[in-house]
Amino acid sequence: MPDFECYWIVHPNGYKQRIDPGDFDLAALAARARKMGGELIVERPGARPDPRFASITPPTWIPLPPPAFEPPISALGHLFRGRFDRIYTCLVEYELEIVTRATSRTLGGYYKSERLIRVYAHDRELGRRPLEELFDTFLHELAHHLEYTEPDSFHARACERVPGRMHSTLFWRILGDLKARWAKLQHQERVRIRSDVDV
Repeated sequence: MPDFECYWIVHPNGYKQRIDPGDFDLAALAARARKMGGELIVERPGARPDPRFASITPPTWIPLPPPAFEPPISALGHLFRGRFDRIYTCLVEYELEIVTRATSRTLGGYYKSERLIRVYAHDRELGRRPLEELFDTFLHELAHHLEYTEPDSFHARACERVPGRMHSTLFWRILGDLKARWAKLQHQERVRIRSDVDV
């Protein structure tokens, strides 16, 4: 074990590449490595060695799980609508646009005059955003849609949006309800799959 920190990128095929941490934005590099199916590891002095990385001489072959399947961008709109239709039925139709233009901070937007939801699929630094992050953004923007179009479905007389404030109490109530419904459906699916396996 070295008496100083060593930084390694582990590639999807198990090859280990030592890097100089001063040359990289480590958070961005770690995210990029995970997206490719690898990882960024740090060996610290005095730490118990990880048996997977006992040898510090590349190449070290390590079995890693394959990267998670990411559906094509063109399928995301259908996928998100299909998921949402299983937990809620909107009274007022909406348009959904998955935008491939990369952004730094903007994840999505809701345009009430057009009843349009936009989800931005790519981060300027890290590339394509993970599927579940994109779906979470979709739910966020749908909560805005429901806040404007059917507040009475969530026990409110009218939209509670206050000018100059992005999110109202009603918005958070709607978003919490949608996320709870989605979590419940996922739990039911896991229970069903386990029971099918046990049969």
